[in-house]
Amino acid sequence: MLGLVLVKSVYLGGVLVSLALWPDMDIKMFHLVMKQWPRDGGPVFASHFATYDGAHYLYLSEVGYFKDDPSCAFYPLWPLAIRWLSVFSGGSHLIAGMFLANISSLAAWAIFHKIVARRFGESVALWALVFLIIFPGSFFYQFIYSEPLFFLLVMLLWLGLERNRFDLALTGATLLPLSRPVGIFCLLPIGWHLLMKRPPDWMYRFRWVKSEREGIASWEGSATDRAVNTNRKHLDYALLSAPLIGWGAYFAFMWISTGNPIEGFQAQRHWGAHSIRNLLDVPNFVISLLTPTQLHHFRGSFLDRCSFLLLVYCLPLIWRLGKDLVIWTYVLGILPAMSGTFTSFTRFESTAFPVFIALAVYFVGIGRRWPLVVFVVVSTALHVTLLWRFVDSRWAG
Repeated sequence: MLGLVLVKSVYLGGVLVSLALWPDMDIKMFHLVMKQWPRDGGPVFASHFATYDGAHYLYLSEVGYFKDDPSCAFYPLWPLAIRWLSVFSGGSHLIAGMFLANISSLAAWAIFHKIVARRFGESVALWALVFLIIFPGSFFYQFIYSEPLFFLLVMLLWLGLERNRFDLALTGATLLPLSRPVGIFCLLPIGWHLLMKRPPDWMYRFRWVKSEREGIASWEGSATDRAVNTNRKHLDYALLSAPLIGWGAYFAFMWISTGNPIEGFQAQRHWGAHSIRNLLDVPNFVISLLTPTQLHHFRGSFLDRCSFLLLVYCLPLIWRLGKDLVIWTYVLGILPAMSGTFTSFTRFESTAFPVFIALAVYFVGIGRRWPLVVFVVVSTALHVTLLWRFVDSRWAG
C-alpha cells in the first residue's frame, strides 16, 4: 500500500507541476461542454481537475437532481459520497471529490493485487497492477469520475465472493447498481459463483467445472470456516437479491428527487450514446467496430475500438484462467461496449480487471522483454496523452 501511495503522490505531483508550468486551458472547449465548473464565470486553475463528467458530478453534489436536467443521466452514489465528504473539506466539493477518488482507487488497487497474488502468484499480481495503472483509460482513477468508487465496489464484491465474505459481497452487490448502470449486472458473477459452489450433476461432464470448484474451495479457509459457510447457505442466496435492492433504491431516489423514477433513463436522450436497445443490435455493433471515424472523440473513436480489440484478444486466455473471469469481462467490458457502441470505452475498460490479469500472465509467460517494453511504452504514452487532453478540457473519454 505504501508503494501505491508513493505512485499516487508522484503522479498527482507531476500533474500539478505540469499545470503550474503550462496552466492555459482550451477556453473554447471549456465553454462548449454541457456542464462547466465552476458553474459561473470562466475557468479557474481548479477547473483542470473537473472537466466533462467531473463538472456534472460536482454540479450534482452541490445542487442535486432536478427534472429534465441532462445531468440526471449520472448515477447518484458518487455525487452523494462527494457531498457527504465535503463536510470534512471545508465545504469544498472539489477537494472532497479528489480525495475520495484517490483513496477509493488506492483501496481498490490494493484489493486487486491481494486477490490476484493469492490466485495467480505475486509476479502476475504485480504486472497486472502495473498494466491496470498505466492503461490509457486509468487516468480517470485520479479524478472526479465514478470509476474509483465503482472499481472499489467491484473489488469488494469480488473479494467477498472469493473469500466467502458475505458482508463484503453484500456491500458491493447492493451499492453497485447505485453507482453505474452496468452495476445491476453484478447479478451474473454472483449467480455464477453460487452455481459453481453447488453445480447440478450434468455440469460435471465438463472438466473445467472441477477446477472452478477447487478454486472456490481453496479460498474457504479452515474446516471450521467451511462448516460456518455450509450452515449459512441461505446468506449466499440472499446476495442475489442485493443488486435488485440497490436498483430499487436508485429508482426510489430518482422518484424522490425528480418526481420520476425513470428520469435517469429519460435523461440519456440528451446524450444519444448508451441505450439498452443497443445490446440487441449486434449487426450495428459489428459495423460500428469496423468503421471508426476519428482518432479519438465522443463518437467513432479509433482508440476505443483498439481497446476493445485488446479485450477480444485476451478473451481466450481469460477463458483458460477462469470462467468466472469471463463473466466479469462480459459485465465490465463487453456490455458497456455494446450499450454505448464504444462511446468512452477506453475509460470503461479500465475497470475490466480480467484483461490486465490476462496481459500479466501472457507477458510473464513469454519470457521475452521487448514485447513487454513496447506495450508499456505505448500504453504509458497514450495514458499521458489522454491525461493532458482531459486537464486541457478536450475530450479524453
